[in-house]
Amino acid sequence: MRLFFSPPAKLLLFLLFGLIPLSALAQHSLQVHTVDTHPSFQAIQAAYQNGELSADEAILQKIYAGLSPDRLDTRFSYEEDTIIKCLTPVIAAYNREKENLSMATVQEVNNLLRGDLVTSQQAAQHISPSGNFRLIYETDGTHAVPLEDSNGSGVPDYIEKAAFAADSSYRHQIETLGFRDFLQADPYEIIFRNIRSYGLTTQSGSTTFITIHSNFQNFPPNTHPEGDVIGALYVTIAHEIKHASQYATSRWQGDSGSFNWIEMDATLMEEVVFPDVNDYYNYIKSNFEGFNPNNRSIFGNPQSATPGAYWHVSWMIYFYEQFGGEFFADVWREFIENRQLPMFDAIQRNLEPLQTSLEREHLKNHMWHMASGPERSAPDFGFSDRVNYPNANFAQSLSITPDSLGPLFLQPMAATYVEVQPANIALGQPAIRVETDIPGIVVGVLGYFRDGSTDYQLSSNPTATTQLVQTTWSWADLTDMSIAVVNANRDNQATYNLVVTSSLPDEDAISQNYPNPFSSFTNIQFSLNERKNVTIDIHDAMGRRIQTVVNEELNAGFHSIRFNGSGLASGVYFYRIITGQTAETRKMVLIK
Repeated sequence: MRLFFSPPAKLLLFLLFGLIPLSALAQHSLQVHTVDTHPSFQAIQAAYQNGELSADEAILQKIYAGLSPDRLDTRFSYEEDTIIKCLTPVIAAYNREKENLSMATVQEVNNLLRGDLVTSQQAAQHISPSGNFRLIYETDGTHAVPLEDSNGSGVPDYIEKAAFAADSSYRHQIETLGFRDFLQADPYEIIFRNIRSYGLTTQSGSTTFITIHSNFQNFPPNTHPEGDVIGALYVTIAHEIKHASQYATSRWQGDSGSFNWIEMDATLMEEVVFPDVNDYYNYIKSNFEGFNPNNRSIFGNPQSATPGAYWHVSWMIYFYEQFGGEFFADVWREFIENRQLPMFDAIQRNLEPLQTSLEREHLKNHMWHMASGPERSAPDFGFSDRVNYPNANFAQSLSITPDSLGPLFLQPMAATYVEVQPANIALGQPAIRVETDIPGIVVGVLGYFRDGSTDYQLSSNPTATTQLVQTTWSWADLTDMSIAVVNANRDNQATYNLVVTSSLPDEDAISQNYPNPFSSFTNIQFSLNERKNVTIDIHDAMGRRIQTVVNEELNAGFHSIRFNGSGLASGVYFYRIITGQTAETRKMVLIK
């Protein structure tokens, strides 16, 4: 496969400042943390683990930190300009531990989560146009929402836009994509409070309710055309509505209820429902000081294992763009019957009907990350928004061939990116070999060519300890080459050695087509020891020739021909390769 690549004229803003101009960051004073990076939560957790706090005291302090910082123990106090991305993981953890807490603690937490806004005489209510949501808010005092009412309806624009966001999020996530419905007989409640978080979703009886920040003033920037406040409002509602659906599906139990998965999943819905906001840029950007101080995105740190909450949302965006929005709805449906099913198992189950595997898609996923950013994006390979993503972090750069690296260490479900600068004097075709101490390491290679095109090749056999990618490319045609070495093991770390060499075949040879069986496309690979005429014919099970895919003179080297069988019926077919010296036939199976 060859993909045409015209290096775009890169915007100077991207080269100098990254995804969001530094001037925009300077206008926003709030720093955003997650529940595992926020200094208060870290201090509370450390005190609990050291025996300084009981389980009841620890959960209360965490709730105080997010909802009522004036009640927080001074040992865990933090600066006023610090905010938490989402408090729902704290609520999910509280639900799992609630039966072990005292009744007094449960009552106090419930009062804190509900707040006094619902019973306040000053609270107003607005029903969304669909009738599905009741929005509860104040126009005066601590929790007041912005008061602008441009259409004179008597309802603040902020609330009307929130109602629109709620209806849109429900319609897209539940009615269109098919995630589990969470609505019951009464309108679902969304409460607006001045909290230390974007929002949270709270269990209440057999359902939930959502709390949203009342103004989003000075929050991190986004790209919404109506401004940062409305952008933050929209994606937070989309995020929390996904949490409500998650709770209805699995009660946040098991692997699917873990912090990393529920936040990755909800952040994906921000991009799916409101793609013009791009608030998730703040999470994947490696130099965003407030939210991502440890460079935890896949782009900045591919050696970090997936899942990784907000900063790994791009991992889920890959599946959304490859397989459509319904893919994860099917995945989440697995947890209705089995709440303890591991998330990777649920994903694997839904990849099998697509005739692919988690190992292969995890490898391709990392290749998309490797080929992102202003410096290495190709127009027809990778994420739709790849030019606006950060440049990938390459751990090594090789400029001499042959060369090798290792032994290198790789965490489960993590990767290493290696850049290879083709040597002008290199003869033959690039060959990449990876040898490992355990099976499950897979490798992909992406080539950038002098004519502006790109091509990629994979070796993704999860049961082998040696992976070999013998490319069909000439070193002389390449301007650059990238290698992704990926550990597809879910639990085991691995060590590996990487060898990059040049190769030319000694004799004519033909390999079994891959994949086989196949549903539409398959690759027919062969090698020639010298330039010669080659004919490749396709025959049906009766031996009748139905198509000639190659009939020309080809150079010496390794070749791969992509065969399109989408117009053929399911069944057994044969491909026959004829050169001046050999003639060989292989069987392939087409399944639709």
